[in-house]
Amino acid sequence: MFKYLLALHIALLPLMTSAQEREHLSVEVNGKNIGYVCKGTGELTILLVAGMGLNVQSTYKNTFRNIDPANYKVCMYDRAGYGMSTYGDPKVRTMSELADELTTLTEKLEWNKVVLVPHSFGGLVARAFTNQKPEVVKGIVFVDAAHESWYQDMKSSMSREGWKTMEWIMDWERNHHSFEDFEEASSHTSIYSIPSDLPITVMSRGIPHVSIRQTKMSYKDVDTYTKSWDRSQEKLRAITRNAEAVTMMYASHLFDESDPWIVIEHIEKMISKIENET
Repeated sequence: MFKYLLALHIALLPLMTSAQEREHLSVEVNGKNIGYVCKGTGELTILLVAGMGLNVQSTYKNTFRNIDPANYKVCMYDRAGYGMSTYGDPKVRTMSELADELTTLTEKLEWNKVVLVPHSFGGLVARAFTNQKPEVVKGIVFVDAAHESWYQDMKSSMSREGWKTMEWIMDWERNHHSFEDFEEASSHTSIYSIPSDLPITVMSRGIPHVSIRQTKMSYKDVDTYTKSWDRSQEKLRAITRNAEAVTMMYASHLFDESDPWIVIEHIEKMISKIENET
């Protein structure tokens, strides 16, 4: 979810793959230089969306390298301030601003038929964008993605000390690292409304993500962290009536390290579903 929680794992990630070797392009969006990279051709764009504090090439490197697009293209972009994208004067941005950035990017690049594949916090960005451009989004494959209910569930379920740790992490992200605000993002409901018949796949981790234990959070609060996330996945599955639930049995939150294949499988399954429905 947050770069601080994932840094212990990210430090071990190999700095390779054709995704990182592939030359990236960029486009100016609202005064910022937004970098992106694509492969394949076609009217349909599969768009990979990273979580908070992570560049997209680290998040999806094995997925991007191994997917073999046929009659569609696969693209990934970094929000301003990450990876391929620059942000000269970073400041905390609202969820609406993050969605606006993606809206402008897709308009400039004429990505008019999109399947979103968001990870973690990226799930909120994807839904806010879909709310703005419902005619563009043909489906969403959520990959262990956040639901706005998680924030309040954790806050009400954790011990005082456990919640202090979470607040410290979120404050660090908001004020010093990603300049993205999980509390603000979780305060909305209306901006996340999407068409009730939109096909979605909710892919949830099968292996608990317990790196937060390295903050010395109590075992009880680590369990609360995991169980509240599981409850949020149930709520995510309920956002449309056209949802499929998938448990990634051999993947934790950082799915790309252990099982990118299951994500590729369900991207291709979503494409087939969209083709059959049109």
